[in-house]
Amino acid sequence: MSQGALAPGLARKVKKVLEMRIDNPELSSSLSELSNVCTENTVASRRALRSNIEKRGLKINEEFLQVAEAAQSALEAVEAQLEGLSSCCNRIGTALEASRASTGELVTETSKLKKELENCGKRAQMVGSFLTGYQLSNEEVLALREGEVDDSFFVALEHVKEIHKNCKMLLRTHHQRAGLELMDVMAMHQETAYERLCRWVQAECRTLGDSDTPEVSPFLQKAASTLRGRPVLFKYCAEEVASQRHNALFRRFIAALTRGGPGGMPRPMEIHSHDPRRYVGDMLAWLHQ
Repeated sequence: MSQGALAPGLARKVKKVLEMRIDNPELSSSLSELSNVCTENTVASRRALRSNIEKRGLKINEEFLQVAEAAQSALEAVEAQLEGLSSCCNRIGTALEASRASTGELVTETSKLKKELENCGKRAQMVGSFLTGYQLSNEEVLALREGEVDDSFFVALEHVKEIHKNCKMLLRTHHQRAGLELMDVMAMHQETAYERLCRWVQAECRTLGDSDTPEVSPFLQKAASTLRGRPVLFKYCAEEVASQRHNALFRRFIAALTRGGPGGMPRPMEIHSHDPRRYVGDMLAWLHQ
């Protein structure tokens, strides 16, 4: 049968088959795979070839779907994990924003408290300076009222004078009421200290003894110099000193007149009372010494 006697469609297929290159690797691979599907070259197998190929393709597709389902499940698990991770990241981001906001408030509050602390420190320093310049410490008050008359007493008394002077300067400002109150308190401490000092000087003068050159302690000298600022109290002390020296001199004169010196030498002046000239001369000589 010639090519022209074939039907057009069949002719095209025959032509296509004749023109096909047998040495094509793809064709060889296809035919080799096809030989695995169709193991027998019979009429039944040739008729069932299409059906077998479709069944094999369907089986391959089913296997692919099974593998794809596993891959899809794995992808869904990964997607779920990613969603969980994303949700966790969102929560962390929200927590960080809240922390940043609270940290900002904390920093602001800390700065505010730091400034307040600095202001309190400055105020405490000012209060300390004020107390030093306008108040006596407990130790100074105790030294003025109850302690011994020593260096601490005189230091406290000088501090009282300094505070009194500062109060006068305070009266020139708008704190006049505080200045007056402080002056009243310092005046009370000062008067108490001066009165106590005066009594102490009088008591010390009573212990000076009967000698011509009694030993005077440095504190007694300083106390007498301090009392010069209070003329009335200084006058009382001077009168006490004069009285004590008068009594001491009187006792010594009576002793020289009646008993004489130590061990009876020189002899008592009354021995020569029968001789008025010598008697009076001995008394004048004693007074001259």
